[in-house]
Amino acid sequence: MMERLRSLPLTQTAFWGSFIVLLLLSLVPLWSVRVPPMQDIWQHLALVNVLHEYSSPGSIFPDIFQLPSTPKPNLIYYYGTHFLAYVTPNLETANKLVLSIYVLTFPVSFLYFLRSFGRSRWLAFFSFPFIYNAMFSYGFVSFILGMPLLFVAVGAYRSFVAPDGCRLDLRSGAIAAIAILLTFFTHAHIYLLTCLLCGILFLMHRDRGWGSLLRLAPFAPSLVFFVPWVVVYFIESTPSSSGMRFGSIDNFFGPTFYRPSEILGSFFTYVGNYFRSERDDALFLAMMLVSMLLLMLRRAPRIPNGETRKVRYYDLEVLTIVLAVSFVILPQHIESQSIVSQRHIVFAILFYFGWLGIDDSPRRIAVPAIILVMALHVMGVANLVKGFKAFEKELDGYPSLFDKTLPGKRLLKVTYNQESSVVNQGAMWHMHFFYSFQKGGVSDLEFAERPHNPIQYRPGMIPPLTGVEFTKNQAWRYYDYVLLRKTSLPPFKPVEDRLEVVSETSNWILYKATLSPVQRPPELGPLAKPPRIAIDSAGSETVTRPSDFNAGVHHAKSPAIDLHRALAVPRDIMRRRLKSIGDFGSPAR
Repeated sequence: MMERLRSLPLTQTAFWGSFIVLLLLSLVPLWSVRVPPMQDIWQHLALVNVLHEYSSPGSIFPDIFQLPSTPKPNLIYYYGTHFLAYVTPNLETANKLVLSIYVLTFPVSFLYFLRSFGRSRWLAFFSFPFIYNAMFSYGFVSFILGMPLLFVAVGAYRSFVAPDGCRLDLRSGAIAAIAILLTFFTHAHIYLLTCLLCGILFLMHRDRGWGSLLRLAPFAPSLVFFVPWVVVYFIESTPSSSGMRFGSIDNFFGPTFYRPSEILGSFFTYVGNYFRSERDDALFLAMMLVSMLLLMLRRAPRIPNGETRKVRYYDLEVLTIVLAVSFVILPQHIESQSIVSQRHIVFAILFYFGWLGIDDSPRRIAVPAIILVMALHVMGVANLVKGFKAFEKELDGYPSLFDKTLPGKRLLKVTYNQESSVVNQGAMWHMHFFYSFQKGGVSDLEFAERPHNPIQYRPGMIPPLTGVEFTKNQAWRYYDYVLLRKTSLPPFKPVEDRLEVVSETSNWILYKATLSPVQRPPELGPLAKPPRIAIDSAGSETVTRPSDFNAGVHHAKSPAIDLHRALAVPRDIMRRRLKSIGDFGSPAR
């Protein structure tokens, strides 16, 4: 059938020409704006900056954070962006280049996946509209970097365990081993999901004796790192430096399950419901209608006479069903990890596209169907550019808020509402970390508290949480800058005279903390000088090192806490502070 198609408009030249054009077109939304609407990525980039500036003269980060000392998951994004920043103008550019690698490898890896299962290359065009999927909009950057690796690992492992002849394909086995290993260092969830899918392929294509053992070989390199990690963090339940644990095996890691109605209602949310407008919904429906038409024309696999293990001829279908079932029965959230089973639905949709009978379809249906899928992607790109531009307009120059701030300080964001009117996910939740990677300062980097993050706080150095009613919690005095959203200002009248406007946009206003009841004492100043080399009057370089401010800072649990609990300083320092500034909680004069 493929030979017949090659003699018609769907030629190999047409395939690769269209594939490359759509591949390059997919980069346009990412590079059309400075700040693509993504949720978590800005906090991740702030942690990359910790790594990048850690050894800079005068850096405040060695006093606050500790870098990984052993191999762990999630290293690839952090170190990849860190090293790339040495050859790019800044971290933002390095971050976009890393995201560009994801955009380009997503369809290519899916094409490899399809060919490994013997499916038509033309089905790879169904992956293009799902590049900017829900995991991208959530800003799960390590997870999305692992998605192409999953396609490669599962595809290569399938080629390894299901050869046409009697001998195993050792080349595919080596590719599978490397890809599985890389998934561990990219994202632990991707690694576990990859092992699950490859494990199911192993069961369907198992052999006897040494054949089964050889089919397990691609798992071995990753297990060298995975097993010690599981023992330390899951069996021994070792907490992070902040004291946070993954949870325990006996209670399934503190699971949260949705009701069936919630699962059904949130289905498209975790596929690609990017914008509040209805355009992306309509494009998704059109894509599914095209797929159902092609599914109707699919022929059953050819199973040799006398075959006893027929299920292996439906291995892709089995994997798809496993992914769909896992979306329903696995926890939606667990301790220290939000959005668990929902991440599988994107893979389930893409695996489902591998079922489609494009090779079995008549020419009058196959050609228009592929052209329509291409057109849907072009319309999707246009919709993304329009939405990204609208979000950029809504930002109103948000990153420029921090142009006038001093480097190496501490910033607190306080707002009742930080949602976007353009994007569904919390695209503004972590935007204040622009200060962190632009100015080398710190904010509430909660990701550094979690055990699966390679960069963590030093014990006792977690900034205090204040809550929206921050004026009732004296822990806000830990911070040098306070960022507020004008459309949802919290009541800050009691401390207004202690805040000085630094900059503002139509929707945001940035304050500098100035006066308490008396002048802020030196102990409440920056943890260290900015991560820069100071030049003295003689023109020589003076290296500035972090100060001896070693007092830890802990989370504030109550609306109003005393100074000792807010800043967790040693008692002798506390006595000197109280003697010099009086009651920290007294009203302003």
